[in-house]
Amino acid sequence: VLPVEGVIAKRANMFMDISGGVSTELLGRDLQAALADPQVHSIILAVDSPGGTVDGTQALASIIRAGNAQKPIVTLASGLIASAAYWLGSAGSAVYIADKTTVSGSIGVVASHTDYSKARADRGITVTEITAGKYKRIASDNSPLSKEGKAHMQAQVDYYYSLLVDAVAEHRGVSTEAVLAQMADGQTFIGQQGIDAGLVDGIQTMAQIVAALNADYAASLADTNYQRGS
Repeated sequence: VLPVEGVIAKRANMFMDISGGVSTELLGRDLQAALADPQVHSIILAVDSPGGTVDGTQALASIIRAGNAQKPIVTLASGLIASAAYWLGSAGSAVYIADKTTVSGSIGVVASHTDYSKARADRGITVTEITAGKYKRIASDNSPLSKEGKAHMQAQVDYYYSLLVDAVAEHRGVSTEAVLAQMADGQTFIGQQGIDAGLVDGIQTMAQIVAALNADYAASLADTNYQRGS
């Protein structure tokens, strides 16, 4: 059982040590170790996360997706599986929620621009930026966001969004159009709503999933032994 709890970022830092969180690099390392461990026959991603950064998420989702070919990787969300956390969780062979109050979805991308120019001017600070390249510092925090800067940021957000939508479509085995129409408008879904939207496969407890995975493994061993005997 690999915990995926808290805000997701590429690398662990001091804030994570204090407040918790998920490093995609460290989780990827632990997942690879579990895949290579002969004593591990199945993997559960235990998710309770609002999501996090784009950087690192796609790479880890690809590892999870490829890992399904080696061993069953099942996602169980308890509380929240949203945004980047859903990107990761949906890469498993199945996605379950632990109860009728667990929230799924929030499929979308957000970027923000903060303008500090007035605050700096009030302190008597003036920043002059010398740039080369049309888009260099086009959305600088030393000036209000320009029309061009906003358009540039919007284009980046839209591109990230297309990657997320395509990934969810692949993971859930549906069309991109279905994801856009039913899952990926940024809203969240509570319990059964997530199942109805196609984000979730059902409601299962940790004990039920463990029992099912153990039973599947035992059945596969019995089948292998039977084939050897025949």
